[in-house]
Amino acid sequence: MMKRAMFCVAAAAIAFAPSMSQAQSRGAASEPMTFAAGLGLALPQGDFADGVGTGLHIEGMASKRLQASPAFLRGELGFAHFGEKDNLGTTSNQIAAALDLGYNFAASSSMKPYVLGGLGAYRTALSMDLGAGSATVNDNKTNLGWNAGVGMRFKMAGHVAYVEGRYVDQGNWDGAKIASLPVAFGLEF
Repeated sequence: MMKRAMFCVAAAAIAFAPSMSQAQSRGAASEPMTFAAGLGLALPQGDFADGVGTGLHIEGMASKRLQASPAFLRGELGFAHFGEKDNLGTTSNQIAAALDLGYNFAASSSMKPYVLGGLGAYRTALSMDLGAGSATVNDNKTNLGWNAGVGMRFKMAGHVAYVEGRYVDQGNWDGAKIASLPVAFGLEF
């Protein structure tokens, strides 16, 4: 699985490198790098939802539109904290680094929809309190995973804002599926 994921990332980089370098040689000013930051809720999914509650998601991104195309590449870093569920004493933190390929749909209104998906590395840390007077168990694991989602860009107070929802599959942990659904609001700058 890991070799296949690395092969896909390398193939995407090779495929898009010529178009990126051509776009840069024609003038990077016509297609500047866009930065964004956002925050929102992270809803645990699958087996992960059995142990932790709804979390807070924070993200930072840099994206670049591909030459004369509605497609874009986006790199992102994210952090999520999932709280306790039903007083089970289990919490989780996640750190993510992902590379996504997206597509902007043509729209005549000020609302601009897009889709995106990609691969990433996801580090999940679990902490479980074993009760009064007992120890706290901490464990962490890094997995390769994938994400896919939809979003909408729109103008707000002189800035470009976005709302985005994605499904993020962080793989398995001792047979349990680790996945989440972050829903974020953010601003581009």
